[in-house]
Amino acid sequence: MIYTRIAVLEQVGYREWTESLGSDREWLIQETQSHLYHGLQEEAAEIGAFVLPLRYDYMIMLASSLSMGEHERLLRRASSLSPVPVRMASSCALTPLRAEARSSSRLRKLAPGTYGYSRCPGPEAIAVAHIDVNDFTFITLSTSTYKAFWHVRKLLLRLHSILARRGGIVSYLGGDNVIAVLPVDEAETMIGEILDEELKAGIGVASRAREALRLAAAALDNIRKSRVKGKRMVSLGGV
Repeated sequence: MIYTRIAVLEQVGYREWTESLGSDREWLIQETQSHLYHGLQEEAAEIGAFVLPLRYDYMIMLASSLSMGEHERLLRRASSLSPVPVRMASSCALTPLRAEARSSSRLRKLAPGTYGYSRCPGPEAIAVAHIDVNDFTFITLSTSTYKAFWHVRKLLLRLHSILARRGGIVSYLGGDNVIAVLPVDEAETMIGEILDEELKAGIGVASRAREALRLAAAALDNIRKSRVKGKRMVSLGGV
């Protein structure tokens, strides 16, 4: 059995900080969020991790195979960028969603400026599927930018409703790009169950998230070159 590690980072007192800015604040909040996300993603990439662009007062990191020292490095970088104290918990489980739930639960018990790290009972890796929509440019040109965006958002909700039941995490990357973080031992089967004529997906499995994402993107590029719709390709590496 192969485990997946998910870390959750919290900006402690974030809501109170936003409310202290006055009513002309949203531009500054968005700027601050973007700055933190950029810096933390940059740091994560250097050690082979990846930050999911979900909500910004809490951030989820794909942290399989990271050492305790590398977690501390991420915490230090986040602390240097955040306007409020941060804390972080990192846990592993056989499904990404269960690992995230364990980290979120542990996070509440930590003091600001600290992190908690739970060791895995077995090897760690991560499986990522990079999913996109066939003919998305045509959809955009034949409807509108906004309607095309909501087309993908509806897809995101559909994928979440299917994959979350099996422990998967789904995230939107922009454009028509969606990633699904899946249980390593079930990744190919789960993607096979959700693919249809509208979608294509490449799967990457590796010990660290950056490499898994690279493999998934390479598999997706091969599908595009083959011009075969609804086809999945699997790349395995580093496990």
